[in-house]
Amino acid sequence: MLAITSQSFWMDEAGGAFKSLTPGFSNWVSTMFRFGGSDVQMPFYMCGLWLWHRLGFISEYGFRLINIPFLILMVLALKRVRFWPLVCLTSPFLIYYVGELRPYTMQMAAGSLAALGIFRIIDGKRNGQELSGLHTTAAGCFLLCASSLSAAVFALGIACAVAIIRPDWIRKKIFWLRSIPWMVSASILAAYFIYTLLEGHRAASTGGSLLSMGFGFYEMIGLVGLGPSRDMIRENPSIVLRSLPWLLPATLIIFFAWLIGAFSAYRSTTPRERIAIIVAVALPLLVLAVTSLVAQFQVLGRHLSPAIPALLLPVATCLSGNFPKKIPAISIGSAAILISLTSALLIRFNPIHFRDDYRTASHLAIALLDENQTILWKADTAAPSYYAYRKNRASLTDTFMALESHPPAIESADCVIINRPDLRFPSINHKTYLLENGFTLTETPKGFEIWKTP
Repeated sequence: MLAITSQSFWMDEAGGAFKSLTPGFSNWVSTMFRFGGSDVQMPFYMCGLWLWHRLGFISEYGFRLINIPFLILMVLALKRVRFWPLVCLTSPFLIYYVGELRPYTMQMAAGSLAALGIFRIIDGKRNGQELSGLHTTAAGCFLLCASSLSAAVFALGIACAVAIIRPDWIRKKIFWLRSIPWMVSASILAAYFIYTLLEGHRAASTGGSLLSMGFGFYEMIGLVGLGPSRDMIRENPSIVLRSLPWLLPATLIIFFAWLIGAFSAYRSTTPRERIAIIVAVALPLLVLAVTSLVAQFQVLGRHLSPAIPALLLPVATCLSGNFPKKIPAISIGSAAILISLTSALLIRFNPIHFRDDYRTASHLAIALLDENQTILWKADTAAPSYYAYRKNRASLTDTFMALESHPPAIESADCVIINRPDLRFPSINHKTYLLENGFTLTETPKGFEIWKTP
């Protein structure tokens, strides 16, 4: 519960929250497809938000509590690994994303459930159990696919791993009979995703690169709290150099803890099982890397959420201490946990890691509109629409939508509110441009610039 915050919703969070306020399920579906984007390809989570609001949750904190059931599922799924709850609940990556109103905690939980299924399949094959682990793995894969289209590639990797471990299943009639409900469900989801793609609904392409995936692993390893934030790196990549004196040893400690745990898994598995586990993790990462380069899809740490069990499980195994005395596994594992906990606390309480402050900017915009001021709103409009609803000013929703579709000329604006100037004023020195038009920078809430005329 400590990870859940009342911080402002950022752009994507506000979009999901605002849409969930729509009364009536059919109206909600229409609203989802009218706005489009990647939200349409997150059917299970977005539907869950709509139902969550029906239970009375409307605040930032209340909405984000929807992730707690998925967190519990994630912890319980792999409780067979002795130190999994400790490693899981101190993960900086988890601490950040369990407090975000997006499906990433669901994807981590689904990945954990699928990992449990793989464990059961391996145990079942060794013990001569015919279909052990089938339904657990299928449930994890279905939850992955239902959470988002990007997570479906991880389900593909897991399916390939199952085929490698149990190729005999393909020849068994009972396997196909037991799989019918899952295959029907998967077919419905596949048809739905194909339809959304044909209709043009997809995540915004903002320039894919392997560098963005590299930052994603920087996030997942859990070092963000100890180093610069994403926004700081975006503005000045060289800032990472200042943190190297402590980032490098922290990275090495976590790496060695992971390596020790991975070696333990290597010793306890057969060659076929090792190949299957590698395929389950590496195949989706390869697909996402190719997609990033070919389709210009910016893969970030949050898109890699289903792989978080693969990163955390070896660290948990390292803490078990089942190694020769010459390998200081417990000491290295404990140091890795201490680093993770420190990073997690900094992520939770250090303001540099807080989300963009749409709440302050939205409240200011609403106040200015009440004063009949003309606003040039250069940011997403879902957040101000949500905050207008919270202020019982739902009628302002159309006003904000109009500001996005038909913005006023800068010459007639009294105030310019900007989020990400590099996107809102591309290839323009926005500061010089605004100063030349008589504006002065008056406030800078996190992620925003407020420019006003005298």
